[in-house]
Amino acid sequence: MPGPRDPVPVNNLTGQPLSERQQHHLAALTAAGEGLLEAMHNAEGSAMPGEHQEHVFMSRRMNIAATHLETCLMYGRKAALESP
Repeated sequence: MPGPRDPVPVNNLTGQPLSERQQHHLAALTAAGEGLLEAMHNAEGSAMPGEHQEHVFMSRRMNIAATHLETCLMYGRKAALESP
């Protein structure tokens, strides 16, 4: 059980604490996005980046796909934060 000094995840737009449901959806989106990026790296034969590094793809199509994936994750996170 979290105590009064434990950090509480907060929605940056509203300042309200995130519900358990929102936290679950955000975690699921993050895991799915990382899984897709890993699959893209494996398909292309490139290496996964280290911590705090950008994903770099060698082919134009993978770069475009990564941009679309980033956009999808952005809209998914926005939708998760808007749900109660």
